[in-house]
Amino acid sequence: MKGGIPGILHAWRVLARYPGFLAVAALNLGLGVAAATGAFALVDSLVLHRPPFPDHARVVLYGEHSPGGPVRYASPMFFDDVGMPAQIESRGIARLPESVNADVAGNVVLASAQRMDAGFLPTLGVSPEAGEGLSGAPDEAVVSHGFWRRMLHADLRAIGTRITVNGRPTMIRGVLSPDYRLFTDVDLFLPLHLAPHAADNAQNMTAVARLRPGVGERAFSDHVHAVAAAHAAALRIGPDRLPFYGATWLDDQVTGLARPTVLLFFSCALAVMAIAGLNLSSLLLIRAVARSHGTALRIALGARGWRPWIPAVGEALLVGILAVAAGLSTGNVVAHVFASLLPAEWLISHDAIAFDWHAWVFGIALALVTLAVAVVGGSVHETSGVLFRERFASGRAFGTKTGRHARRVMNVVQTAIAVMLLAWSIGVITRWWDLEHVPMGFDTAQAQVFEIKADDAQFPTVVDVNALFGEFSGRLLAQRGIRYAGMSNHLPGSGSFVMPFALPDGSTYYAQYGLATPGALQAMGLRLLSGRHFDAGDVGGAGRVAMVNEAYLKTFGSGGVGDEVWPASRLSPNAPLRIVGVVADTRHAGPGRPPEPTVFIPLAQAWESSFDFVRLYMPMYVIVRGPDAEGLSMETASRELHRTAPFVAVAHARSMRDDARQVMAGFRRDAVISAILALFAMFLACIGLYSSESVDVMSRRRDYAVHGALGATPMDLAMIVLARNVAVAMIGTLLGMGCTLLAHRSPLQTMLHIQLEVAVPACVAMLAVAVIASVIPAWRAARIDPLHAIHGA
Repeated sequence: MKGGIPGILHAWRVLARYPGFLAVAALNLGLGVAAATGAFALVDSLVLHRPPFPDHARVVLYGEHSPGGPVRYASPMFFDDVGMPAQIESRGIARLPESVNADVAGNVVLASAQRMDAGFLPTLGVSPEAGEGLSGAPDEAVVSHGFWRRMLHADLRAIGTRITVNGRPTMIRGVLSPDYRLFTDVDLFLPLHLAPHAADNAQNMTAVARLRPGVGERAFSDHVHAVAAAHAAALRIGPDRLPFYGATWLDDQVTGLARPTVLLFFSCALAVMAIAGLNLSSLLLIRAVARSHGTALRIALGARGWRPWIPAVGEALLVGILAVAAGLSTGNVVAHVFASLLPAEWLISHDAIAFDWHAWVFGIALALVTLAVAVVGGSVHETSGVLFRERFASGRAFGTKTGRHARRVMNVVQTAIAVMLLAWSIGVITRWWDLEHVPMGFDTAQAQVFEIKADDAQFPTVVDVNALFGEFSGRLLAQRGIRYAGMSNHLPGSGSFVMPFALPDGSTYYAQYGLATPGALQAMGLRLLSGRHFDAGDVGGAGRVAMVNEAYLKTFGSGGVGDEVWPASRLSPNAPLRIVGVVADTRHAGPGRPPEPTVFIPLAQAWESSFDFVRLYMPMYVIVRGPDAEGLSMETASRELHRTAPFVAVAHARSMRDDARQVMAGFRRDAVISAILALFAMFLACIGLYSSESVDVMSRRRDYAVHGALGATPMDLAMIVLARNVAVAMIGTLLGMGCTLLAHRSPLQTMLHIQLEVAVPACVAMLAVAVIASVIPAWRAARIDPLHAIHGA
């Protein structure tokens, strides 16, 4: 018997004579590797990958986080109250990113900018790749690496030159490194100046602190909570919000949004890999059975120790090489499919999802471990004592009850895992499908949206902004096929700005708040239920009016048209507004959530202070509607805008269909990824049932021959195989559905969204897979010649 490398090469030549088996075994393991490495690439890039900041291990974000999200926000008042306690050595604060008009050598673009104080980037440990950081002086900027390459042609001579930002000449002081990213992509970093003891209590800031060596997150978090409790009255923090104040490590913040979903997908991918491993063990059993006679002879002739294992190891290596090659290539594709479905706020760096050497090492290591376990499980009977006992004493090749029971248990387990994944996937897909057909509450057809920024330098007052949008809307209405045009900061598919309004009992409620010009609500496709839309008469000197939706009427107990809306903001005089129209509810937060109360106010009647606050944090949108609205090009919109305002940019054109579709992006992502993993699991379960039953048919040929000799027809023999495989699948299905029911009743239900209605289709699908897996083994059993089989035995 050949040993070492010659023995392995001989095993490869032997296995190459069975290309069907080799293809099935390699495909089985390759699919497992593909699923596992594709999901691992997400985990590596979104959970294990650390933020690209030198001091990230000592940096925390502090403030309040919402019950449904990990990210903390702070107000300027709260940032001032926390101050510089002994636990920290530096701190910084930055506003949420905003849109700005940037004029670079006559090229006007809508850029993303973030205003931050001089301590924000140093606290993160970030310094410019070229030039210097923000000094705190006005009218200066640090640019991102992408903006530097895209707009400044990667010219280092641009440092020290000036561009125009919102009508103000601004000097470029430096360029950040290409890997800088904190929650979102930003083009320009501008100085932020907060007055001491600022009275701004809006939670629209990101506050960071670098802890001193030896100080833990908990100590500083307790201090932050204590400050919030001590200043709760001035900060208007209610008892229900106080528990959400504290501090969180930066690493946990940047991975917190993605971690639960990504780890869930990774767990399911490992379950797919487990099925592949169980299958591989059964497949290697088939080869072990085929080799058993020759192996027994070699042992009888004196082969001892590791030598009887050489064929098994050699064949497993060949399967592993082919599987890893195919699995890593497919895993790369799977990872990129997964990456295309991820929201931008999950990304830690600009590299997005990297299928790099980490994924390769993980895939190879996982394949080697799986192969080792499968080889041991599939070839342990090739030791001399077991093989002689089974081959010569019993007259069968691995036909003992122990072996059959082991294979049955493996089949039950892999079937149960596959059923659980299938039930979860069907539940996720059903949820997505149901929500996809929930009416959004507005007409998404024949409408397009453009983003625009009316900055305070070029348009300092509400009157100026209203005049801009009035003239621009008029130009758009002159285009062919445009019936409505208007401006608003609130879109029915993505509204996210809230303001406080007074309830009848005197308490306040934060409702969605939208400013709109005449024609905007019609352009958005909102359905008018009663009253009228805004018109040209709703100007600053006229009586103040508002439009509301149905959810507002229910929440505030309002009588509708003719009733009054009472703002409760500290940014305006809070004069009552007369309701002149009621529109239908929209589901801007998603079809799975109830409609939120919404108040629209004419732009021309907005208070200056509240309008400045709105445009500071919210983009403004121009919406057009008509038969040719979706065909209105960016070039045409930009040309007409520049005739009105040469230094204002228009960008991010999209149809209202796309805006509504984006609301469903998360549900669509979960449905696609779960479907891919479930299909992998079902295919592998089919291979597992097939391989196990093939081993049974091979090892029990004498039993089938006896049945045939006693009068059993080929159909009877085939039905024996089919019944046995279906019975195993049924046991595994019941076990899987039992585990699914337990998950449905556990806290995991909030993440898995398992629906009990999917039990029947999941069971039917699994039984269908069992029938398909039984076809070839049943055909082989039916073709056994009784005389030849008994004589051979």
